Amino acid sequence: MTLANPIRVAMSDEFLDAFSCLPKNAQGKVSELINRFKQAPNRAGLNYESIHNSRDKLMKSLRVDDAHRAIILKPETGNTYIFLWVDKHDDAYQWAMRKKCIVNEVSGALQIIDVEAVAATIERLPKYATQPVSKFDGVIDRDLMRLGVPGILLPAIRQVVTDEDVDQILPHLPKEASDALIMLAAGYPIREVFHQLEKKEQPEIDPEDIEAALNNVDSRSRFIVITDDAQLEEMLAAPLAKWRVFLHPSQRNLVEKDATGSVRVLGGAGTGKTVVAMHRAKWLAEHRFNRPQDRILFTTFTKNLAVDIEANLRSICSKEVMQRIRVINIHAWVEEFLKSEGVDATIVYDENATKDIWDTAYIIAPTELQLPLSFYQEEWRDVVMANGCQQLKDYLVARRNGRGTRLGRQQRQAIWCVFEEYRNLLKEQGKREPEGAMYDAKQILLSRGVEALPYQSVIVDEAQDLSDAAFSLLRAIVGESKPNDLLIVGDAHQRIYGKVATLSRCGIDIRGRSKKLRLNYRTTDEIRAWATAILTGVTADDLDGGLDSTRDYRSLMHGEFPVIKGCDRFEDEIKYLQELLMTIDAQQGLASVCLAVRTNQLLDLYERELKSLKIATKRIHRHQADNPADEGLRLSTMHRVKGLQFEYMILPGLDDRSMPLKGLIDRASEASAREKQIASERCLLHVAATRAKKQVFVSYFGVGSSFLVNHDDS
Repeated sequence: MTLANPIRVAMSDEFLDAFSCLPKNAQGKVSELINRFKQAPNRAGLNYESIHNSRDKLMKSLRVDDAHRAIILKPETGNTYIFLWVDKHDDAYQWAMRKKCIVNEVSGALQIIDVEAVAATIERLPKYATQPVSKFDGVIDRDLMRLGVPGILLPAIRQVVTDEDVDQILPHLPKEASDALIMLAAGYPIREVFHQLEKKEQPEIDPEDIEAALNNVDSRSRFIVITDDAQLEEMLAAPLAKWRVFLHPSQRNLVEKDATGSVRVLGGAGTGKTVVAMHRAKWLAEHRFNRPQDRILFTTFTKNLAVDIEANLRSICSKEVMQRIRVINIHAWVEEFLKSEGVDATIVYDENATKDIWDTAYIIAPTELQLPLSFYQEEWRDVVMANGCQQLKDYLVARRNGRGTRLGRQQRQAIWCVFEEYRNLLKEQGKREPEGAMYDAKQILLSRGVEALPYQSVIVDEAQDLSDAAFSLLRAIVGESKPNDLLIVGDAHQRIYGKVATLSRCGIDIRGRSKKLRLNYRTTDEIRAWATAILTGVTADDLDGGLDSTRDYRSLMHGEFPVIKGCDRFEDEIKYLQELLMTIDAQQGLASVCLAVRTNQLLDLYERELKSLKIATKRIHRHQADNPADEGLRLSTMHRVKGLQFEYMILPGLDDRSMPLKGLIDRASEASAREKQIASERCLLHVAATRAKKQVFVSYFGVGSSFLVNHDDS
């Protein structure tokens, strides 16, 4: 017989955090308790205990064993119960005495508030002789609550005056409110905040209806209702990567919403862009493109990132769903497609592979122009290939934005012969550059029609590293604009390969379908601020010809500022690294620590030194996902570490020769090319630093890189 009101058991994300910190034997007892509880939550043997001095009368304690207690929300009516926390007896009670679980009377979300922490934060805020205008003085209480601010915190919000005050209060707010207050503090009008965050007016809210509150989209960012035993077993069997279950409301809106066409999502490092992309692929494969013949293409620039994405997708998707999602980096897809079409050509990615061809083509360069070979190579890459120029007429009208040397029509005609010769020599040797191969693949698709491919949707991660040629190809792969056709996520502040694309030029219209993620979930705000300062002087685009800013980008976590160590000699730096690694190893092991350097040559050098010191290491490879269970310090170039995350990042060898890489800068033919290369180098260091969750350690010997912020020359 089916119960009229079946028992609903939910868990908070904080409960799962606390559970993962328990000893294994205690975890087993918690699992047994939950299973017993699900069968009969009101049985006498569960030993509900009230919590004295609790701020929330609905919170109760359940005995796990002699040493541990679980904190549960037990409504006075109904059959919905929520596991909130689990810990040692006294610590669990202390947690419960500080917390209050409420239903926001305007947004309808279920929220957990640390009342004591908020009170302490208010006390730390600066005291003014005359109270200045609050950051949110022009926003009424109801609108703040609609954005997720609990009513109990409104007095605290009214005391926020400076950006520093905002940073102090953010960690104590529900996730959905943090995003909104960042926007308001950055100067966004309230209507724009409502629109971007899709905060609609809710119907009348019953603050006693816990069950309805759990169904609220904001509540789903921190609570999950357990639907079956298998789901519960999976969640408690091992430490849970919370991104698999809990999505910020702004992320969920992107994942579970039909789009009328292509969507672009911007966001700084650690804001969950890849998480959104993966959950979007899963949702589309389950709910929109779920026929056996349907396929979704998930692509990105680098091979090792594609490998990691596929491994993570398999952790959240069933085998049936994964059969409809193809994960492959864009270059590998092009090679595979051209081969299937009988096109016999070698795609060359290394500039050294075309050096002899360039030398031969340069022989016919017009001597009167006195332009070096490096100028032709840069012009080919940044103008000819970037604009898809196939003939002289294309080049004559091509944009040369950012190129320092002015060229008139006659000069363009004169130098085109070099490009034509270079292209012919490539063909004679059976070689293609990546952009040329993409153009060929696109032409084949256009001639055959989109029916030749099975893809209903394409998802692009790290879009800032793709070129116009790549996006034009992706447009051809998925065909003409249609609902849910393209999701493009990226951040030009992390562009490390120098490709600047404009989506509209590639036939991709994102008007009215552009979103931004602002909350960093990976790094502390101290690391975020330090890494962002590295980008000083770098102008970032929005992937469609506009500009993007970091002014509304924040982290909710706090910690220590990055540590920078200057050494006189290489031997001194190695000794420092040895002591640092021994300290970290003694505390937690080295599997969650990565040492990243600028070049493969430097990586070989540091690997040899570390091995001589008997420090276990493991290199990160492009074709293999990193297994966190494997022992050893991770070693990587800065390029390879992109898309990964670690507790600690160690960045040695950051002297004035390696960052920016002196050889690359010296080869640039003109000032504009040097500036572009330096900007890419800044972005590369920014990317490497923001892989860290807890701390960044930087070291060098000799003269430190000019990129280092507040570096120590001791």
